[in-house]
Amino acid sequence: MTSVRFRVRFSERQFSDDLENAGASGRPVLTAARETLERDGIDAKLLMPCSGEHRDGTDLGGLVKLYLPVPYGPWGLVLAPARDQHGLFLRPVAFGQRHPTRRPTVYDVAHYRRHGSWPPGSRGPGR
Repeated sequence: MTSVRFRVRFSERQFSDDLENAGASGRPVLTAARETLERDGIDAKLLMPCSGEHRDGTDLGGLVKLYLPVPYGPWGLVLAPARDQHGLFLRPVAFGQRHPTRRPTVYDVAHYRRHGSWPPGSRGPGR
């Protein structure tokens, strides 16, 4: 049985922002992920749905996440479905650490980019 693969297309601006915010330990993870995902796409079995209204205050319904490095790394990439003339693909929304640190988590950043405001309780700038 053949598994479903999705194309992945990064935005240069967002990639640059995420790369800058990733720190020294996250930059090689994001760079390697981009190279692999843009070349090979992603197997749908590696994706997990994001929560709609999560207890941490984020609302990421309709988005999917990928742990990096695959399969259970401490980094995450949140992706949104999109469509172009070739069909469905995934567009990265945010990259970052999955669990709380001194910085906003990948889920906080994805929420901010999607809704234009930081979720309650996040470590967003100025909080």
